[in-house]
Amino acid sequence: MNPQTPPPTQIREHLIDGSPTKRRTFIFGAASFAFCGSLLKPTDLSAQPPPVPNSSGSPSEAVTEDLFRGDFPPVVYGQTLKETEATIQDVVERVFRDSEGMLRSSVNGATMKLLLVEDVKDRPLGMGTFAENSSIPREIKPLWTNYENAGQASGTYLEALCAKAQLTGDANVRELAQKTFRAIVTLWENGAATKHPLGGGGKGWFPKPYDGIRKVSQMHECSVDQYCDVTLGLQSYHHALADDAEKHKIEEIILSFADWWYEHDYAGVYFGQAIWWKRLTSHSVAASYFLYLNALAQSWKPSKNYEQGFKTWWGLKDALQPPGKASWVCMHGITLNCLERLRALRPDLATEWQSAAAYQAVLLVASVEGESNPRSIYNARGYGADYFSSAHRLLPTGGYDKLSRLCLEASMTRECFYHVQRGRRLADIDKRLVGDDYRNMFMCEDHTHWLNGFWQGQLNESLEK
Repeated sequence: MNPQTPPPTQIREHLIDGSPTKRRTFIFGAASFAFCGSLLKPTDLSAQPPPVPNSSGSPSEAVTEDLFRGDFPPVVYGQTLKETEATIQDVVERVFRDSEGMLRSSVNGATMKLLLVEDVKDRPLGMGTFAENSSIPREIKPLWTNYENAGQASGTYLEALCAKAQLTGDANVRELAQKTFRAIVTLWENGAATKHPLGGGGKGWFPKPYDGIRKVSQMHECSVDQYCDVTLGLQSYHHALADDAEKHKIEEIILSFADWWYEHDYAGVYFGQAIWWKRLTSHSVAASYFLYLNALAQSWKPSKNYEQGFKTWWGLKDALQPPGKASWVCMHGITLNCLERLRALRPDLATEWQSAAAYQAVLLVASVEGESNPRSIYNARGYGADYFSSAHRLLPTGGYDKLSRLCLEASMTRECFYHVQRGRRLADIDKRLVGDDYRNMFMCEDHTHWLNGFWQGQLNESLEK
């Protein structure tokens, strides 16, 4: 089924906020929540501790399982959303926060600790992993999942803490936000001090910290989504909690991001491949982020470079509404987050932002529903809780606030926070995803997106009263 032509039982075509748009403006009907299917079924809160893994079955019948036997994180996170929020906050701080203040990307679900080389028995030196050809030290490659999405997790967590602090006034929450902010600053400073002979490094370079935020001189990898989630979190902190000195530092960091990408012609290295992001003409995240980044930089310090950067990506704006099926949930959710910021930064282009938001929201629904194989093997509901709250602010009559809550309610047990769903036959999963480095990733991002979805939802409700 092509999401561009949604079935009438699920999607209705109408005007956004009463104003006609130039392009398709499909939004999800608020009454059609039956679409959610198995992915959005409420969590079974009577869940018992996971069974001992079955070692007697044939390899073709082996399935992914919740392997942890300790007491924390608990099997059931809470009986209510409030209880679940408190548990998730605790999990983020106790399981994922490292000694430098950065959030780890994931831990080994069997131990709830960082993955160790001896845990990755089937992929020595990273052979067979996604990071096999990455521009990082060979000894780090088996452990790439420990910090792969550390930037994304930390940026999203910072955004969630900003919303929570605004609503609760809790000084402890403010301290956690400041701790996260300082870790991001440290990584940025260490990236700036790195001088790579082939053009990487320098001020504005924000690498993936595969060996922690201080050992980055040999880390030549990064991705647009890491930059984006960090930028979103920093802007939220700038708006909600930062003092004058912190605001100045945030502006310096984000301006350096815009400068670095402009100077490098929007090209970088990821998983060992040179990527010219401008050539990916259907990459919604790249197009929306670089439009947002240049618009934000221009609002703080007008520059011909930022103006030209925005024009460059405006010429590629068709990527905001690419043809094809739904992709991984972040492709649509991050795009929606950027479109929301763009609507505030460039209200003169509001019609374009709204049209793209409506288009992306439909794809987000399909992605969370699990129609985009093989990505349906992933847990996507924590992400969905967050991204649907953004969709609601952009499209307040679309019912996305209700979908956000459904995603929260469907993710209240430990097994919901493994990256790969539990109970899936290994024989049915892409071979790259069943290795010891990947199969049992217990993800920080799923937790931080759940938190952000919860607190953004609370913030939405307070603003709508």
